[in-house]
Amino acid sequence: MRKVAKRVEKPVLYQFVGSFNSGKATFAAQLSSRRSEFDIRFTLHMRDNYTLEYARLNPDTMAVPTMEIDDCVCTDSYDMIMYLLDNYPGAGDQEVVKSGKRAEMLKFVDAVKEWDEYMFTYGHMGESSSDTANGIRLVYLRRSLRQVLDEKPEDEAFLTDAYVKKIAGVTNMKRAQVEGEQKQKDLAENIAHLHRVLALGSELLARSGGDGFLFGKELTTADVFFLPIFRIFFVALPTFFDEVWQKHPTLRGYWERALAHPDVEAGLMHYVRKPAMIGAMFGAGVPRLILSWKLGCVNAPELPEGIERRIEEEAEKAWLARS
Repeated sequence: MRKVAKRVEKPVLYQFVGSFNSGKATFAAQLSSRRSEFDIRFTLHMRDNYTLEYARLNPDTMAVPTMEIDDCVCTDSYDMIMYLLDNYPGAGDQEVVKSGKRAEMLKFVDAVKEWDEYMFTYGHMGESSSDTANGIRLVYLRRSLRQVLDEKPEDEAFLTDAYVKKIAGVTNMKRAQVEGEQKQKDLAENIAHLHRVLALGSELLARSGGDGFLFGKELTTADVFFLPIFRIFFVALPTFFDEVWQKHPTLRGYWERALAHPDVEAGLMHYVRKPAMIGAMFGAGVPRLILSWKLGCVNAPELPEGIERRIEEEAEKAWLARS
């Protein structure tokens, strides 16, 4: 999160339908005291967030979600949610703070955010689907970097560095998604970690009475971090619910209550309903984009040897750092 010179009157949230972190952000916005003011903008997360304009807004990750609010730009979903909690808490969070349970809630949040949603999602998608998305990402990143090198704006060095790092990061994502024994081992550990998180939620639910949400009758920031996990199952792997209900039976009622809550529908589930998904995808030209990619019509420009070398070095440095 960083301070900026220009203050925005209304908060702007850039998001992608179906994105795990975008779901947390739109849900947090819905629960906040500024819920009616948000300008929520659809951003195609393998193209639109790699423009020069977006890179200047969010050079940290060039990802969604990004939030402009007051005199701040938040480039991480955790920072966004904490900013709303600290400055514009909704009814549930106000009650948590009043009852002295803020620290307990944030301890749960910290535990939940350690789980790697990306590994779970792409582990079940398969290499082909993730390869398409990342291939398209790399094309648009390279196109934007080529534009920077050709146009030479005042912030050329800054943008070049940001694009080199992002291209290296996506390259490593492709490298990490190769099928095989290691991937299956990583996925198994990821699911074990997931069940530990679900168990923590089940314990909180029991302590709060078992007939509401994680910290009582009202939805809170704890639910903002927890419920999007269930949305992943809903969208990508509905059969996984059977395993969840078997191991954590109290969570079935929690999920059913959540689905019946208007704020969960408006802030979280609306974005993965078929009308919203289809409208967003066709509106952004996604079917045509994917077809063009598969036909070999979406190509990346050549980059100077020195830039390619920087990308390789950055990718290798980042790859070694993750080990």
